[in-house]
Amino acid sequence: MTQSNMRRANQHARIKREPGSHQPMANSGLARIDEDDNSTVAHSEVERRMQRSDAPSADTRLAPGASVIGDMDVDGEDEDDECMLMEVKTKTEAVEQDLPTPRSFVHMDRSFIGPGQALKDFGQELKDINDALGELQARGIQHVVSLPELVLVGDQSSGKSSLMSAIAGLSLPRSSGTCTRCPIHIRISRADEWSCRVFLKEDYAFVPRDHPITLQDVTDRDRFPPWVKLDPSRQTRKEFKTIRDRFDAEEIETLLRCAQVAILNPSTPYRFFVPRLKNESGQSDAARREHLDRIKEKEAHGEAQFSPNTVALEVKGPDLADLNFYDLPGVFITAKRPEDRFLERVVRNLTCEYISRQNAIILWAVPMNQDAENSFAFKLIQEMNAEDRCVGVMTKADLLPRETNGFSSWLSMLNEQAHHTGLGYFITSRQGSDLDEQNKFEEAFFNRTADSASMGQWPEIFEKYRDRCGIERLKEFLSITLGREFSKVLPEVKQKVHNRLLRIEEQLEKYPNPPPNPEMEIMRSLAEFATNVKTRVLQQEFMSQWDCLFAEPFKKRILGCKPKFNVKEPDVITIDDNSPMATPAPLGQTPRKRSLAQEITMTPSKRRGQIKVEDSDRMIMSPSTSATMRGTPGPGNFPFSPGPGGGPPPRSKNLMELRTIIRRSAIPGQPGLVSASVYEPLYTEAARTWGPHLENFVNQTIQFLQNEVMKILDNAFSNLKNRAVYRESVEHMKYFMEKHKEEVRNQLNLIYNLETQRIFTKDEDALQRNKAAEKRILERHRHFLRMAVRTGESPAIRKMEELTEEELVQEQAKMTKELKVIGPDPYDQEITVAAYVRGYYLTAASRFIDIVAIHIMSGLLPRVASVIDTYLHEKLGLYSRTSGSGPEIFMRLMSEGPETERKRSELKVEKERLDQAMEIIVNLENKEQMATATAANSQAMQMMSQGLGGQRPELSIRTSANGGAATPVSERAPTPIGTYEA
Repeated sequence: MTQSNMRRANQHARIKREPGSHQPMANSGLARIDEDDNSTVAHSEVERRMQRSDAPSADTRLAPGASVIGDMDVDGEDEDDECMLMEVKTKTEAVEQDLPTPRSFVHMDRSFIGPGQALKDFGQELKDINDALGELQARGIQHVVSLPELVLVGDQSSGKSSLMSAIAGLSLPRSSGTCTRCPIHIRISRADEWSCRVFLKEDYAFVPRDHPITLQDVTDRDRFPPWVKLDPSRQTRKEFKTIRDRFDAEEIETLLRCAQVAILNPSTPYRFFVPRLKNESGQSDAARREHLDRIKEKEAHGEAQFSPNTVALEVKGPDLADLNFYDLPGVFITAKRPEDRFLERVVRNLTCEYISRQNAIILWAVPMNQDAENSFAFKLIQEMNAEDRCVGVMTKADLLPRETNGFSSWLSMLNEQAHHTGLGYFITSRQGSDLDEQNKFEEAFFNRTADSASMGQWPEIFEKYRDRCGIERLKEFLSITLGREFSKVLPEVKQKVHNRLLRIEEQLEKYPNPPPNPEMEIMRSLAEFATNVKTRVLQQEFMSQWDCLFAEPFKKRILGCKPKFNVKEPDVITIDDNSPMATPAPLGQTPRKRSLAQEITMTPSKRRGQIKVEDSDRMIMSPSTSATMRGTPGPGNFPFSPGPGGGPPPRSKNLMELRTIIRRSAIPGQPGLVSASVYEPLYTEAARTWGPHLENFVNQTIQFLQNEVMKILDNAFSNLKNRAVYRESVEHMKYFMEKHKEEVRNQLNLIYNLETQRIFTKDEDALQRNKAAEKRILERHRHFLRMAVRTGESPAIRKMEELTEEELVQEQAKMTKELKVIGPDPYDQEITVAAYVRGYYLTAASRFIDIVAIHIMSGLLPRVASVIDTYLHEKLGLYSRTSGSGPEIFMRLMSEGPETERKRSELKVEKERLDQAMEIIVNLENKEQMATATAANSQAMQMMSQGLGGQRPELSIRTSANGGAATPVSERAPTPIGTYEA
């Protein structure tokens, strides 16, 4: 049949009513009116005549050139876009149970004709729910909570394009390559005027590789090379363009093609790809064509062949359903070119990612002219265990092979015996050049009302599944299912959005906005800092705290380094100050020398004659004289590492060692005289142990002062901590403290070197007092040791400071009497030398301690207070004599680090999105409350008008499930954003 004859046959085709075709099409998924329902008023004869006839409309025509079953030629040029949708379940009763029935379905027109005709009276509640869901998805909150969504998947040439166009009620482009190289998100809803807004949703950044991408580049961590996932706060949604002429398919195709080219060329500003439409003024046709040619050039040589970023459509119109869904590129097994093999895995990864979303409802497009066993898309659905939330869509029913055995596989699927899907199947058949023709073709095809010679017939074996035939039935099912799933998770969505908002607000507190007057804020903070530092470091409380924590411990450590001497017999154990310990020798015998090893290995029986005396002070000992003689540290060199202990304690010297030192230094021919060179090494050996204690004291003092200064700085700059002025001030003050630390260290090291050079003092009185006191202590200990040797007793020796004046007098008298018995001490000269060394040490140590402390109290602290006023001003450039303090300096000081600015910007962007999301949720809740109140009010009014109630009831919504107080609807305020109701 020629094309003209075909057109003529289509124009004059006689629509036949097959036997039984006068019966209305079964629709078990729709609400019905029970005949015995008392609340339903019977329709009048006029009302029944006003209803649409069960017969198809007279203008139902076969679309010109459409492919049908029969002996007509099949035009396969647009095979990928010709889709017919029909979901099938074996038991229609199950469908009735699964699908809730809105009240508006009772009188719904049951025709297939016209996009959205079956849903034009769809309940406002369902519309509000799906609109809210679409708005939330557009806000990009999936990183906070998973939202229900429809995802359309299928193999290449499975009829997805026509299916998408039919669901959207939009003549989407059918040319190859359009809307197939990136996901497309379509949101459709009812509105008074038709419009189509296009957006570019960028969730991934384009990161080019330095080599051609291969299959090895696609890994579990890098699933979409060369695209890298962006942080949620950096993801963007850019409005591309809006068109308002729904009948200009060419313009729609051009717009969507340009949007996809923009997605695939991210380095070029997206506005370059926005096309100029025909009806736009200000541009000639030649300029418009030239611009489109440049876009086509970009399309032919795009930066990327594929993108996980999304082209988003918001389609509104008076006869549209309320739906939103994702259409993914068709999966394929074999790429056309070897260099494109990586795209096989990339598209697979993208499909799996969308399928794996637990709240996603999967639409699987499977063409009836191909074997479902070969569907790669369904294999992915099975791998992701998503069959239970999948609805199968059998497309291209008009191309179903006529062989009887060809029906069996599809009937098995419809009967849930093969390729099980939890939501059943629908069946579609889309043929025609536009939506109207496709809808008319589909109705005539499934009703089997067209001339069989020209249209072919839908096999009667599928008759019992007719309630799942047609695009309108599919949209009805999807809209209700999606709205139902969203209603289930809405409380969880609201709670998670609210929790995330609270966390963002907490984080934003760490990144406050700049003050309104930065210059005044900086100067105020600097003045507060300088004033508080001066006040603090000169306070008596601060100085007393420093003295208690550091000065007093330093004093004890220095005094504790006093030289130690044994006044016992040379081979007996060590004593310390007021605590002699001795092993007495038999009376009249000279003590025998015993090595240290012999002393250690003595049996307890041999030690029972020892005198045990408590240690009066656990002081730090100096190195032994022998060690000093071998290598004495030079002036200014600390012999030990800094620390509270000051190094290992030195071995004390006994009387025999001291006698040896005296004899070696003696001048021949001058018996009884002690050389001055004996005293100095014994003193300097002990004094040089001050080094580590001094270093430790300086470090602790400066750290203590720095901690106080930094605490004051933090408080003064509390509102500017994320600004450059605070960061620079911290660094300047650290340098400031290091500088003063070095100054103090140098000053005190000089004093330390002077004290360790030689014995020198002009304070003769102090030296004589200290020497006399030390000699008395040594002689007292020595006396008790000598008496213990003579008597063989082991008396406990009390410390001198524990005795009263009377007890001291009595002890002295006793010692004088006992001295006549034991005679003069043979080591009197050594005792005198030891007393002088210890006496001078106390004189020098007291002088050193005072000088060190006064350098801090009267030097460091006042010096810090005197220069703090101007130090930071100069370092920050605010007190410069050359540059002054212009606005550019304050701009620099108020600047934030790039990381801080980026973080605050990201948090603000996310907060704005979530605030909008919360407003959408609360508005939906308020609408639901109003709808409930209105429905209750209408019911009450109807009851009153029928005389079923004596008075008008009060309408209220319970706030609790246990019968708590009720709030009248009229008095109930809308739920504010961020609050929740039980």
